[in-house]
Amino acid sequence: MEIRRFGPGHRRSERAAGSIGTTASLLHAGPGARITELALDERALFGPLRSPLRGLLIMIEGGGWLALGDERQRVAAGEAIVLPADAERLLASDGAPLRAILVEFDDAPALNEGHDDKGGNGDGA
Repeated sequence: MEIRRFGPGHRRSERAAGSIGTTASLLHAGPGARITELALDERALFGPLRSPLRGLLIMIEGGGWLALGDERQRVAAGEAIVLPADAERLLASDGAPLRAILVEFDDAPALNEGHDDKGGNGDGA
């Protein structure tokens, strides 16, 4: 059994170009996916960066703004945002710390395959 610790005391400063006030903890990097915990101080930035991988940003705590290309959207805890490949991404906190899990997929099937907008399993439940 392998245990990976994350959270306060286990993060390192994020060195992505342009990032300010951001720390991260890599939880998994292997075939199929890369999973990272992100922590942004209040009024911090992660990015801008461009990833060739599709992703899912799972907001755990706090909120802020996510810019994908020319689109900007408010994001908050309890939301999961699908990130397209090759789009420039910028995540910013505002007024309070933000915590999220970033999952990037290198060759997994489409994130919404077999699902509709009504629920998670395609039957509206």
